[in-house]
Amino acid sequence: MDRFGLAGMFVGTFLADAFSFPIPPQFYMLTAITSGGSQVAPLIAISTASLVGGCTGYRLAGRLARLRLFAARIERTRPRIDRLFERYGHWAIAIGSISPIPFSMLCYLSGLYRIPLRYFLTMVLFRVPRLLLFYALIRAGWSQ
Repeated sequence: MDRFGLAGMFVGTFLADAFSFPIPPQFYMLTAITSGGSQVAPLIAISTASLVGGCTGYRLAGRLARLRLFAARIERTRPRIDRLFERYGHWAIAIGSISPIPFSMLCYLSGLYRIPLRYFLTMVLFRVPRLLLFYALIRAGWSQ
């Protein structure tokens, strides 16, 4: 916190959720908690960076889906994905967003399969409550 501050938390979280960088947002939550300062600004920075990073991953994967390398594989599995959305709609994304699947992977898969933006935004909206839940669990564990 002392060295990189909120900007470091933002950049680290962005990298984690846009490019599957190996240090997850929960690490930055722990550093915010251990710093002893206000928790509001770090949570805003982490949440904002996560949402921006997820949208970046979605857009990047959408572009990758156009490459021949990915397009053939995607088209082979697309019928299963389409059935999932026909059957469950927004709930498919909601369940995926609270599952243990990393957020960055969900964003990439959404982009690769060109999931409609409305479904993707539903998943993104579930991200903040999930981050707040992780924060509460980390805080509770740290205070023990």
